[in-house]
Amino acid sequence: MPVPQDTQPLQPTTAKERVLQTLAQWLVDGTLEPGERLYDEQLSRYFQVSRTPVREALQVLAEKGLVEILPGRGTRVTPIDLASLRQSYPLLSHLHGYAVRLAFPLVNDEVIRELKARNLELYHCLSTGDQLRTQAADEQFHQVLLDLAANKYLSAFISDLSIHIARTEVQFFKHNEFRSQSVQGHEQIIDALQRRDLEGAVQATEDNWMLNFHLVIEPALRKLEADRL
Repeated sequence: MPVPQDTQPLQPTTAKERVLQTLAQWLVDGTLEPGERLYDEQLSRYFQVSRTPVREALQVLAEKGLVEILPGRGTRVTPIDLASLRQSYPLLSHLHGYAVRLAFPLVNDEVIRELKARNLELYHCLSTGDQLRTQAADEQFHQVLLDLAANKYLSAFISDLSIHIARTEVQFFKHNEFRSQSVQGHEQIIDALQRRDLEGAVQATEDNWMLNFHLVIEPALRKLEADRL
């Protein structure tokens, strides 16, 4: 999709951060698709800022592997590398499992109620067929435990990996419904937490994060590899 034609003025003191935040969101929700070209001048007009904060934001995204700065040819959104997801998904699942370990001593009845409310929201989103709302609701469930873990480094690592995975799922779930197994997986996490079963909660969390990989991404990878033979 092209960059929207309307404008979004920014305050100069926060220009880089707000440009970065918006571009990252566009990568996640599919506004910017893999391989799409980005132009400094067009982006600076949209945000009503100079090219400097735009270039700084693009540089940050390039360091995260989300865009590629091509010398003399501008910038493009990094194509999706399915093979790399074999490393990304397990790593993200283990990081969230570690978040559960950190959060576990602080889990109480209030936290359990919040997790149940977030899972109920996910259930309702599934019935609407709204992919982005469903994805957001799923992330908000896990964010409860991540916030409770209160580890800024862990949060940063998860945030970077999540963008890569979220933009992949936007592409691959365009023609696939989100499965109710995710809601059931969340119920298993909640049940383990209520029973004070730390290892069970960690395992249920890791399994939940690997669910979409096994259901959709892994079959796509096998098909891609078979087509190359």
